[in-house]
Amino acid sequence: MDTLKEALHLGLGLLVLTKENVEKIAKELVKKGKLETKEGEELIKELIKKGKVQEKEIEAQTSKAVAKALVKLNIANKDDIRRLENEIKQLKAQMKNGA
Repeated sequence: MDTLKEALHLGLGLLVLTKENVEKIAKELVKKGKLETKEGEELIKELIKKGKVQEKEIEAQTSKAVAKALVKLNIANKDDIRRLENEIKQLKAQMKNGA
């Protein structure tokens, strides 16, 4: 079963596997006699669990990469915009009071 898991991990890539695809593959392997029913169920659970973990890792890496790119591009973030909005409000108030 370990060799089978490795082949599935490497050959198919967990990211492109949906729950339905994982179930279909496992059921097909059971049907062909390559896995016992219980092993197929365990494989489905394990692959789905690992897929969720990888999804979270990729989300975190993507967020970091985007944040880094925004810093490099010198693009204003929400805090910068809020600060500027507050400055504008203050300047408007000063102009109104000074006029």
